[in-house]
Amino acid sequence: MRSALAILWDSFQLLRARRLFWVALAISMMVALIYASIGFNEKGMSVMFGWKQFDNEILQAGKPEAAAFYTMLFTDIIARFWLAWFAIGLALISTANIFPEFLAEGSIGHSISKPPGRFRLFLLKYLGGLLFVALQVGLFTLVVFLSIGLRVGEWNFTLFWAVPVVTFVFSLVYAVAVWVGVWTKSTLAALLAAGVVWGVSLLAQWTESALYKAAYLFPEAGVKVDFQTGETSQGRELEKDDGMMAAHRTAKAVTAPLPKTRDCTLYLKRLIRFPERDSLLSGVSFDMLLSGQIPDPQTASAVRRMEDRHSAWYVFGTSAAFELVILGLAGWIFARRDY
Repeated sequence: MRSALAILWDSFQLLRARRLFWVALAISMMVALIYASIGFNEKGMSVMFGWKQFDNEILQAGKPEAAAFYTMLFTDIIARFWLAWFAIGLALISTANIFPEFLAEGSIGHSISKPPGRFRLFLLKYLGGLLFVALQVGLFTLVVFLSIGLRVGEWNFTLFWAVPVVTFVFSLVYAVAVWVGVWTKSTLAALLAAGVVWGVSLLAQWTESALYKAAYLFPEAGVKVDFQTGETSQGRELEKDDGMMAAHRTAKAVTAPLPKTRDCTLYLKRLIRFPERDSLLSGVSFDMLLSGQIPDPQTASAVRRMEDRHSAWYVFGTSAAFELVILGLAGWIFARRDY
């Protein structure tokens, strides 16, 4: 136990010594401060503690929609883009060289000469790399938790689901970097491999989402799209296209074995529960609310079904299975290699 804690502490010390850790932390705190600066008054919303005013009849002080919007800003924008893209990207760049450096000649000999065993040592070094994201997201979420509590009086601990979920999303990409890093001892190869797998999985998830919209969302919402002109019209519910539904099923089957980095982040909206947001704005997107327009019940219902189309097993279970396979390969190489 003492040796395990020593390895984790060493990983923390290593991350703390990296300049990028502090750069990412500073940027995260700046984003959190901007979020905390958002306020609401009788005209609408203000940012930077009143420096800029945006008139909006829906987002006025005292209205439940304003409180719901403040929450959606975190779940739909900040968590989806900042935490799941930029924060993870910075963390990947900072941690990709942990295993290649550790496996460098002369660096690993002392560690494997005594307990813990090689595979346990591998897992502890892997968990140490996850500390980068866990610490960053934990501090960021704490600021958001305090901001929402002070702004709208909602002290909701489900916000902290962001910490394990975003850390898990990072682990899916980081596992690939670790595998290739252990295999090749190259930081560049590890980064490239992780970037390729991340990009392929995102492309597959975007394709599945686009095909679902064409096959189910648009017909259920009564939206007819003219693909030649780009114009849309809305009316009654339309008949679903069998070809589009078959294409969506194929895309979902292709996406199933891949890590669901995007879908895991989107699932946060279902884990972070706010009564006002969930009752008033169910099926309403952030863009709709920002424009001051609330969609009709038919469209909102179709959007809600789209957001809830994936089960927790499909999103997290298949992603965890992917990670276990990759980590198993990396750990096997790590344990059997001669040093």
